[in-house]
Amino acid sequence: MFFLVACTESLSPVAEALASEPMLEVELDPAPPPERAGLTYEIYVRSFYDSDGDGTGDLDGVRLKLDYLESIGVQTLWLMPVFPAFGPAGYDVQDFGSLTPEYGDEAALRALVDEAHARGMRVLLDFPLNHVHREHPWFLAAAEGDSIYRDYFVYGGEGECWWPDAQGGNYYAYFGPDMPDLDWTDDRLAFLMGLLLSQWLEVVDGYRLDAVLMLVEEDGVTEGSTASHALVAGVAQRFPGKFFLAEASEWEVERSTSWLEEAQAVTDFPRREALLLAAAEGDAAHVAEVIAEQGTRAEGMASFLGSHDVDRLASLVADPGQRRALMVANMLLPGNPVIYYGEELDLPNAQTASGQDHAWRAPMPWDGSSQAGFTTGTPWFTPDPSYQRGVNVEAEDQDPGSMLNLVRALACVRAETEGAAASTPVASGSVLRWTRGEVSVEVDFAGSYRVEGSGCSI
Repeated sequence: MFFLVACTESLSPVAEALASEPMLEVELDPAPPPERAGLTYEIYVRSFYDSDGDGTGDLDGVRLKLDYLESIGVQTLWLMPVFPAFGPAGYDVQDFGSLTPEYGDEAALRALVDEAHARGMRVLLDFPLNHVHREHPWFLAAAEGDSIYRDYFVYGGEGECWWPDAQGGNYYAYFGPDMPDLDWTDDRLAFLMGLLLSQWLEVVDGYRLDAVLMLVEEDGVTEGSTASHALVAGVAQRFPGKFFLAEASEWEVERSTSWLEEAQAVTDFPRREALLLAAAEGDAAHVAEVIAEQGTRAEGMASFLGSHDVDRLASLVADPGQRRALMVANMLLPGNPVIYYGEELDLPNAQTASGQDHAWRAPMPWDGSSQAGFTTGTPWFTPDPSYQRGVNVEAEDQDPGSMLNLVRALACVRAETEGAAASTPVASGSVLRWTRGEVSVEVDFAGSYRVEGSGCSI
């Protein structure tokens, strides 16, 4: 069970602030954003690299591969949830206050962060603010009728997203009955969550804030409420100097960029949709229109092609040339590009088996040896056989024409043009043209690209 500390004299300064001023009451007056995230790399720790041969990736495995990540220009590491959870991906958290034992302990996390900092990288943890698993101790107590813990959740409605519990009431769970939503309007819940946020910010540089769109239901508004914006602002302002990447699944540009009032970077769903449409329809105007509408805010958007939630690009777009053109666009257009682990290898979905996680969350292929060099044991998830056909780090490292070496070259261009303004792109049919400083970029979404004026080998 959890409890509240009643005597504020025993609280830390952060806890005293949380107790005196709930995060939902912070005024929307954010400071100017700090430096951008730069090239961000999303890692599913379970599937990245196994350092101890138990078949499961771990924090030490990530640390051992930092030289590789540095070689492709990574500036920010985003670790998918590392807290104990009931599902493999970690978004249905059981305990925010500890780490998944298979991944390692706090010492392992600190060692990873220290070595990342030595290479100039920041580290973000993924923090699911919206919900917990229904087997979480708080919800178990609520389901048994404990009035305090019932206040931690949203009860009393009916209709879509409302689910019955053992007490004859209905609880709200946007993502399905296994993930009941937390009630951030309850001061005790907000206080406890604030302390948990504070705990890990003593170690890491910030958070990727999951599902911010659904945080607070307000006056019948379940997505993008004013209170949800206020909560993200409260988190960011409570922890100055930390970096927050907000996952706002908004499909309209204006609504998407509005989250930059609260967070330093925001996932760019409109741009991803535009990029895929440009490739599918041969019309670069989709992308040009989104970037033009974003204006100067385009620099704060976290643009992505793949993620833990969607099929890998190599399984979505059949033509290899188009995939390379999309990679160039995502890396060199204004903003903070995000690479989902393995995307730099042109890795496809795995040939998944029953009982395993999604096909796009299979182990990272490091070489052509047994189990793709991911583990010396039995992998928790069978690697995709493409590693035997050269889709692995070792083979692509030696191939000048590989996707991996294209990504390295694009990272070189980004470093070369660091601080230079990117122009608003101009579309002509399937072709998109723009500049980054003195570098001219042309992408034909039919399957080709050209980068001129750069000293990088591309």
